[in-house]
Amino acid sequence: MKNQKPENIEQAILHFIQGNANIDEHTLVLTWLEDHPEDRKKIFSEKDLWNAAGIDSAELKETERKQWQVLQQEIGSTPVKNLRFKEFLRIAAIVIFAIGIGWMSNSLLQNNILNRSVEMKSVESIRGQIKEIFLADGTHVWLNADSKLTFPSNFTAKTRNVELQGEAFFEVTSNEQNPFLVKTKNHTVKVTGTRFNICEYPEDKMIETTLVEGKVKIISGNFFQDLKPGQQSTFYTETAEITIGEKDFDIYTAWKEGRYEFRNESVSKIFKIMERWWDVEIEYSEAELKYEYISGVLRKHKPIKQHFEVINELIPIDYQIDNDNIVVKLK
Repeated sequence: MKNQKPENIEQAILHFIQGNANIDEHTLVLTWLEDHPEDRKKIFSEKDLWNAAGIDSAELKETERKQWQVLQQEIGSTPVKNLRFKEFLRIAAIVIFAIGIGWMSNSLLQNNILNRSVEMKSVESIRGQIKEIFLADGTHVWLNADSKLTFPSNFTAKTRNVELQGEAFFEVTSNEQNPFLVKTKNHTVKVTGTRFNICEYPEDKMIETTLVEGKVKIISGNFFQDLKPGQQSTFYTETAEITIGEKDFDIYTAWKEGRYEFRNESVSKIFKIMERWWDVEIEYSEAELKYEYISGVLRKHKPIKQHFEVINELIPIDYQIDNDNIVVKLK
């Protein structure tokens, strides 16, 4: 039940944050977070802090053991499992921070690596994958196939800067004092706290930013434009032209749930999406399919052959599937 705390959940959370939870503990924590989503960002933030400190050395583990013994002595005879869950998280965060900072200070003095305390990280979602990422500030990111996100292990600057190649959906933790900036090759999206999607695949020759809720500002050279919920900006990379219009954002965000909806979309663009989602190569004549537009839904969990059968009902095509290579021709 939601108001009941399973036995040993605190110890499982500590191991989860440290990255050494066993399968049972990992499952226990994820199940707990499903019933307590309000604690999800807190736990993942502490996990990122722990990872950012690079704490997996034998020396640190011994320091951790001693610090944990001190914590147990401080709380006396009261078992950890009887502490209020919120209080436990607060104490655990202090201990983790103290251990990490103590170890890092010692390491910095010995190795003179002060500038490495905050490192840049990159997560790639290869073809055929969709990944979820939690950043140090609690921001939740879904990364579409054939995409890459680069971000710091911890946000210490006045702005929270990340770089995107490909497509991602962001749920940004609100912080007006430290705006969140998503940089692509051709422009920047400035955010304070909101939900939005950015699609920036070079072969598409355009960058689409779709706002679900909140507020974002599109920045490109001397161009500045605020978006309202339900609006989408399209930046054409070859001409630097920008258009803004009302869009059904569900169409542009359903991909994170494994569903791509398209309405009167070019067949060539649909083929590009299929290549990313199913990690295949599709050979076809762009000139032959230049004026072919269709509407429908791609579902990632279904075999790609089923989708070609549907496309064949909409436009007459011949297709041959040979493992990861597909050849398509108009009949």
